Amino acid sequence: MNHRPVSVAIVGAGSRGLGVFERLVAHCLAQPAPLTVHLVDPQPFGAGFHLSDQPDHLLLNTVCAQLSAFADVQMVDGPVPISGPSLHEWCRRRDLRLADDGYTVRAGEGREIQPNDFLPRRLLSDYLTWAAGEIAGAAPGNLTLRHHRTTAVDICPGAEGTETVVLADGTRIEADAVFVTVGHHSLYLPGEPAPDPRLVTRPYPLPQALDSIGPGERVAVLGMGLTAMDVIATLTLGRGGRHTADAHGLRYLPSGREPLIVLSNRSGMPSRSRPRLHPGRTRCAPLALTTEHLDALRAQRPGRRLDFAADVLPLVEAEMELAYYRVLWGRETGDATDAGLQMARRCARVGHAVLLDELRARFGGSPVPGMLSANLTDRRWTEYADYRDWFTAEVAADLAEAREGLGVSPLKEALEVPRDHRDVLRAVIDPPGVDDASLAAFFGEFTSVVNRLVIGPQLDRSAELLSLIDAGIVRLGPGPQPKVVAPAGQGPWRLESTCLAEPLRIEVDHVVQAHVAEPAADRAPGTLLGTLAGAGRVRTLAHRGATVPGLDVTREGQGIDRTGTPQPRLFFLGPHTEGSSYYNHYVPSPGAPSRALLDAERALSTALPELMTRKR
Repeated sequence: MNHRPVSVAIVGAGSRGLGVFERLVAHCLAQPAPLTVHLVDPQPFGAGFHLSDQPDHLLLNTVCAQLSAFADVQMVDGPVPISGPSLHEWCRRRDLRLADDGYTVRAGEGREIQPNDFLPRRLLSDYLTWAAGEIAGAAPGNLTLRHHRTTAVDICPGAEGTETVVLADGTRIEADAVFVTVGHHSLYLPGEPAPDPRLVTRPYPLPQALDSIGPGERVAVLGMGLTAMDVIATLTLGRGGRHTADAHGLRYLPSGREPLIVLSNRSGMPSRSRPRLHPGRTRCAPLALTTEHLDALRAQRPGRRLDFAADVLPLVEAEMELAYYRVLWGRETGDATDAGLQMARRCARVGHAVLLDELRARFGGSPVPGMLSANLTDRRWTEYADYRDWFTAEVAADLAEAREGLGVSPLKEALEVPRDHRDVLRAVIDPPGVDDASLAAFFGEFTSVVNRLVIGPQLDRSAELLSLIDAGIVRLGPGPQPKVVAPAGQGPWRLESTCLAEPLRIEVDHVVQAHVAEPAADRAPGTLLGTLAGAGRVRTLAHRGATVPGLDVTREGQGIDRTGTPQPRLFFLGPHTEGSSYYNHYVPSPGAPSRALLDAERALSTALPELMTRKR
């Protein structure tokens, strides 16, 4: 082999950049070759936008046992010479413990951290920084690591088949390949000034973004997802309030520094809680939502592009129903594993449609049909109290299902399908993907519904929401699709009902838009992605007429320029490619195939095949 010195640049050294680096180190350990790796990021290596100074009440939305920076044999195809602990194991080794409040973590104080605990985000920052040091320390002597504690402002074609990375401090790096892994590159930057100082268009960084909201003032929080839960926690727990359990359940004890929160969203529906994860719960292989079914459907479509509503959505709903009935069958026989095996064998003989008919006849109907398309905007409520009572009852019922947990609650098992089989949904979007109309629908309506049903808050957050409503700290907005009316001058903002028979108007002093969306690269001037899009080195998916803001990249991660030509040495991995692939914003989980690391390996194999030839 020709072992000429090779130089690569990784722009963005958070969890995604760390994954690329880990794969490089693993391959260099398996097959030594001279390599220089330039890391470009002003933040500590590994942490990315997971800031270490965040308060403990800002929690991760993935349980600690499902987060790891170290590859194992199930996660990747390549070598795995470096082993290390998951976040859960790392915390246990340091005797980090969880306080009675359910979120404060200190060494030696409180109960032992369990695998299914949701931990403070600051711990993930510390863990990733530590893991980056361990991985860098395991690198062989032939790998030279250079960390540039600044930002990249441009990437230009270099001489003799290279790329030139231009840094803010004037440094220019010549690299054989560049991997742009900038992640949520604008999430923690201050938002653009709003037309009214009482309007918060980007509620991060916390708590600073909300400092203008005073005690006792009225604030509308628009959104009920994870960002809204962050905002509510910041305005309550972050201001000295606390939740306490008594014989009647959870009760909120205010500090007196809280505002009055009016919580509202477009759908009018609450987000469903993440379910408890029971040890030993088995994730079954799909029976209806399979790549084989998708391939057969592709063969019938022009350009092999799927029609999401016609081809895929019925399979998703069928798989959800099968998961629902699998729990009922296991409950009836007392053996969930055997129930899954019997269903799989029966499906192989008669097909999933016949199997579903048999299960419906045996167990009765399921609540799954229509769940992915439900909305309240065509429902008329008599008065506000009717809507409020319906909403709180929905949260309470979902909490009961979440506490039963996966494998026990048939409903939660059904709702977990879009998460369990995310790789199949990724295969739907991967080239040749879906038609243009389906692309907009998938990343609009479908992902929004999945986020509400599946990627919701921790169950403790939902219990706290009910506690805050009981305490009068949180009031629900005036039903679905409220009309938000900005003041003409210094008067209050208004939320006006559109689905109540008896109209209701609620006045507030501040409005927080609690649904964060990063701008498309071509609408982010001054950023690296904006510069590259402006120069035509990479384009967004706008050329397909879609509203999806992601970058257009090949399956290997190569940026596609304004002429439609893939860039051979310029790669993009992570959240800014959402639309070319699906669900790119996460830290890998141990013991299962990791799309993040597999994509890193695919990109590296394309860019540096001479370094990536040895497989397990």
